[in-house]
Amino acid sequence: MTHIKTITLCLIFMMVTSFAYAESSYDILEFYSVIKAPSGTKAVGTYDKTVEVKYILTPTKVDTGKYVVSVTKIGENLYQIKDTDICVETRYCHEWASYSKEVVVIIESNYGYTKGKIIFD
Repeated sequence: MTHIKTITLCLIFMMVTSFAYAESSYDILEFYSVIKAPSGTKAVGTYDKTVEVKYILTPTKVDTGKYVVSVTKIGENLYQIKDTDICVETRYCHEWASYSKEVVVIIESNYGYTKGKIIFD
């Protein structure tokens, strides 16, 4: 009977600790080289509408690998890697990183539907 109690307590402990740490992982759609546009910069968007431009994004290629970096959110599903001109576009990412937030970026490819993952702790 003592063994059953011990085993039960061990199982409960294992289940609780496995749920205690959760991370959020999101697909990376694209990498961009980002340039902050001068104040007052405008562009013509869809339906010939003029819009004010804050950042100019140009698709770029990056080296594959696993990186621990800090990011800052600059737009919906857009995160700029601190101290670089690289921006990551995600899919359905709801993380708020108004200040630098440390993440893991796994870059698997520069081609295809997804390029890798960004993992927030």
